[in-house]
Amino acid sequence: MKLTGHTILITGGGSGIGGGLAKAFHEQGNKVIITGRRKPTLKAFAGKHKGMDFFPMDVSKDADIQKLYQFISKKYPQLDVVINNAGIWQNQDFTKAETLSKHLFDELDINLKGLIRMTQVFLPLLFKRKEAVLMNVSSGLAYMPLSMAPVYCATKAAVHSFSMSLRHQLRKTSVTVIELAPPAVETDLGKVPGKKDEFEYPKMGLEPFIAQTMKALESNQTELPIGQSKMLRLGGRLLPSVFFNMLNPKK
Repeated sequence: MKLTGHTILITGGGSGIGGGLAKAFHEQGNKVIITGRRKPTLKAFAGKHKGMDFFPMDVSKDADIQKLYQFISKKYPQLDVVINNAGIWQNQDFTKAETLSKHLFDELDINLKGLIRMTQVFLPLLFKRKEAVLMNVSSGLAYMPLSMAPVYCATKAAVHSFSMSLRHQLRKTSVTVIELAPPAVETDLGKVPGKKDEFEYPKMGLEPFIAQTMKALESNQTELPIGQSKMLRLGGRLLPSVFFNMLNPKK
């Protein structure tokens, strides 16, 4: 993938990995539009990067996706890159089923259904371009699940499978499907204000992650595991039970 000359839409682009990608692509001279649920966060982030645009919306709501499409198709019909990055993480303990909240399916609605809906709605616009890219952000946990976040891991495994199938379906079109599989990265994903972060594994800094991602994108590979995600992909293929037990030790 070329890193310049694009008009790029990034969901969940006001912070974390989405924000890091937005900043990196903006600095390469691309036109970047970010979305997210928190208008003040989007406005503040875009305000730090002259020329960056934003549109508040929630990918779990079909009506919001349609409003975003109308905005983009009218103002940025030259859109040629969509990055499906929006996602949330929740720790879910099914041994204490009574504690599971009404938000049990939020990860499905945002991480998976929202991503699929965005793909459906924006593909016709991407098909109009001579070359276009659809990038889905999955996770190293798509290859090997972490038991503390079973629904999150299930959604990312589904994103991985969906991306593979979609890539094959679109192989004769102008749209290239890229899957970016981050490792654990230093962001606010999964953190709850006032509560200790329960994730006990090493995390990669956001800046080195973004640097490695931008370099990997230039390789023209379509599946991009970054950092420890490479090990999880290999372990998930060769020694799945061994790696599962390493990642999920019995205490």
